[in-house]
Formats: sequence, structure tokens, C-alpha cells
Amino acid sequence: MALKLRSKMPSPIQFWNEKGEEFARIARDPGSFFARRAALVAELVSNHISPGRVLDIGCGAGQLCFDLARRGFDVYGVDLSSVQIEMAIQTARGRLSLPDKRFQVCTPQCLSFNGPFDVITAIGVLPYVEDHSAFIKRALSLLEPNGMFVASCTNSLSLFTGLAVARHMRAFQPDRAWFSVLANLVRTGLWSGTCVDFRIARQCGSAAALDRLCERLGLVIVGELDLYNVTWSSFDRSPFERGRIGRMLSRRLGWTHVGAYRKQFTGT
Repeated sequence: MALKLRSKMPSPIQFWNEKGEEFARIARDPGSFFARRAALVAELVSNHISPGRVLDIGCGAGQLCFDLARRGFDVYGVDLSSVQIEMAIQTARGRLSLPDKRFQVCTPQCLSFNGPFDVITAIGVLPYVEDHSAFIKRALSLLEPNGMFVASCTNSLSLFTGLAVARHMRAFQPDRAWFSVLANLVRTGLWSGTCVDFRIARQCGSAAALDRLCERLGLVIVGELDLYNVTWSSFDRSPFERGRIGRMLSRRLGWTHVGAYRKQFTGT
């Protein structure tokens, strides 16, 4: 998905409020990458934990929450975009009880719900967070002792990024906006960039880096999902059924890596 950009990036709140309706429309299209990703993340979660209380950080218009709710989970969502939260609330009316209490506006650094939760998800959030370690620690403080944390990171050295850069180069324009998009793609793997100050950022840029950070924070990996987001291929048709070589390649060349982690059991 290529959102139209300004030459100078706005704040994350301004950006996602301006682009909220556009992104939500794409994310709700069953044929879109983002709708398929939400459905696959819901499958990943349900494969590794029984239905319980879920907090989806960066829930957008609620697509993952609704997919998890259909699987029996008690869902709650937060997002910094008031536009998308209002859309989630409106969609939840008639589907979920007390939708105004389930979806709230807040930043990833200041979560508005109290724990504990059985599952906390953060899909598509980490690229917009400057300090991944601090963010994950905050999320874990709201997690049950045997709960599961599920997060995605974007691999800038992906097949998708390479193709996106090549397409962008073919459409060369000698202006600041064109160079800004190129820098975004090379640095983050995202057309839109991330609204992050990279001078102070402490981020994970690969599946291996995210795994290492989570291990340092006392988590063990229990499942993973890697998606290429390359529309002309069948690479993402059955991501859970890949063989050993297929999993290795998708982990390194996929655009989105999703890791499912649980706290290490320390009892006797």
C-alpha cells in the first residue's frame, strides 16, 4: 500500500488521523494484505493459547480484534488515531458488548487499560515506536504470568522493499517528496516512513533482532509468521505450511515478521 505523502512527515497522531479512513478501508477489504495478515495473526494466536482477555495495541479500526472475537476472545483495543477508534466503535456496535469501553484512544507509551491480559498484540506498531525495549516491558507489565505477547516488525531488507524501491526509481521525480519516500523505503521498508526520530531510536530491524530482545526480557518464542506482501506471487498462500527452507527464506526475505512469545516459567 502506498499512501500519498507530504515532503515533511507530520506527527504520528496527525498522520494516522489523516490517513485513518483510507487505511481502514484497505484493511477491511478481504483481499488486501492487511486483512489477510489480521486473519493469520488471529489463527497464530488461537493455535497457541485458549481464548481469554486480549489487548490489541495499535488496533486501528479493529480488524484483528474482530477476527479474535469470532474465535471467542474477549477483545480490547487502543490506538493513537481517534478517527480509527471511532470507526472501530461504530463497527463493534451490535457485535460486541460495551464497544465504547473496549476501544480507547491512547499512545503506545501510555496505555489506558489495566491488566492483566492473557494476550497482548502489537501488529504494525513497532516501526512507530522509538524504544522497543521500553515498549515491550510496558506491555509485559499488563500480561498474565503465563500470557502471550505477539508483535510484528518490518524487515527493510525484504523482497517487498526491493521491488518497491525499483518501482519508485522508475518513477523518478526531482523533488524532495520523491527522495523522502526513497529514504523511507531504504531505512524502514515502509512507503510512509515511521514518524520516528532515528537519532534516538532503539529498534529491532529483523526477526532475529526481535527474538533476541524478547529473550533478554524473559520471553520464549512459541510461534511465528512471516509474510512477503508480494501480490503477484503465491508466496503467502499457506504461510503456516512452509517447509524448513521456505520458513528460513521467508524469515529473512519476508516484509512482515510476527513473533508469538510467552513468559518463561520460573516456578518449581
